[in-house]
Amino acid sequence: MYKKTILENGLTVVTEAMPEFRSCSLGIWATVGSRNEKFDQAGLSHFLEHLLFKGTPSRSAAEIAEAMDGVGGHINAFTEKESTCYYSRVMDHHLPLALEILSDMLLNSLLDEQEIEREKGVILEEIKMYEDAPDEVIFDLFTRTLWGDDPLGRPVIGRREVVSSLNRQELKGYLARHYVAPNLIVAAAGQVQHEAFLELVSGLLNQGLPTARSEMAHSVPRSSPRTTVRTKDCEQAYMCYGCDGLSQTDDRRYAMLVLDSVLGGSMSSRLFQEIREKRGLVYSVGTFQNSYRDCGVFGIYASTSAERMPQVLDLTRQVLLSLRHEGMTPVEFGRAREHLKGSIALALESTSSRMMRLARCEHYYGRLISLEEVITKIDAVTPEQVKELAEWLLDTERYTLAVLGPVSEIDGVKGRPLTAGAAGTAEAARAQ
Repeated sequence: MYKKTILENGLTVVTEAMPEFRSCSLGIWATVGSRNEKFDQAGLSHFLEHLLFKGTPSRSAAEIAEAMDGVGGHINAFTEKESTCYYSRVMDHHLPLALEILSDMLLNSLLDEQEIEREKGVILEEIKMYEDAPDEVIFDLFTRTLWGDDPLGRPVIGRREVVSSLNRQELKGYLARHYVAPNLIVAAAGQVQHEAFLELVSGLLNQGLPTARSEMAHSVPRSSPRTTVRTKDCEQAYMCYGCDGLSQTDDRRYAMLVLDSVLGGSMSSRLFQEIREKRGLVYSVGTFQNSYRDCGVFGIYASTSAERMPQVLDLTRQVLLSLRHEGMTPVEFGRAREHLKGSIALALESTSSRMMRLARCEHYYGRLISLEEVITKIDAVTPEQVKELAEWLLDTERYTLAVLGPVSEIDGVKGRPLTAGAAGTAEAARAQ
């Protein structure tokens, strides 16, 4: 059962009771991420996420880890472009401990100067790690090509020079400005009783947090079709090919789910069948989509040998144009809807996924969109709606292309070496 309460200070508490579980997943979400950063702050949100684990007046970093390990719990965090989440999963009777630790980190982090300097080295090594993973770098190279220096076009992990120069004053200012009660969501799913949990949250977080809502205004990034080719000495070449997509609140998002499933979201999809199964040109090919408050991105990802990349790109365009002009078959349409309903339902069979869905729904819609409502919306999608969306979304004249690997030229664009820091990491900075 879903319940929601807004505290006096503006903090939102949402819970979903799942009595069949003995565990509970808890998350404190700040609706702030890398999109809120100025150019000279790129990476600050992710850096701050790391620092909150480095100790408070009552617990050292080691003691935070030991407290959770001592009850068999899990604690971690991640940063995205529009949010940052600090989360834990514990047995239900350890929920008060997990909430107390996360609240202590949020309210009382020391942001110690020595820890800041030490963590700079950790994050710089993290940047190097991802730059050694071309299947990660390609996504940031693509969004950088699509949206340029807009905050949404920059990697979550940030820039080397910013990470190296961050100081305690900047981190404290960002924390005080954005980690305010109206920007925070506390979500819990599993073996949780709303009123008892609400009492715990009120005792820990109803005082001590700023109550003035911070300025969260954004400009919508502008894109235009362009191609980027970056050379890198690796075994395969990697491609992202796509365009502006739909926002989180666009009414067409359910039609897009159906279209995505038919095009590249499953093993029976056209891209997978045409490029991998029929021709054996790739191991991995499919679609991806990321949606934000007021915009989104949609694209195709593939990896293959350098000499096969032109053929894979050409076949991708053929599949896109065929689906755009001819539409999908009734069999494809029916299979896509059933695939979606099943995969969404199966994805929610854990307390962690339910907790994350609770918070994301609250962030973007101000309410929980139930599984039943999602299924109803998917069932209401018509072939005509999907065809109309495909006319716009699959227009390759709008598409941006990013290629990374041992490729000298594609589409008449010559490759240039990938320099350190040119792309960064994937969509969300991974858990520590």
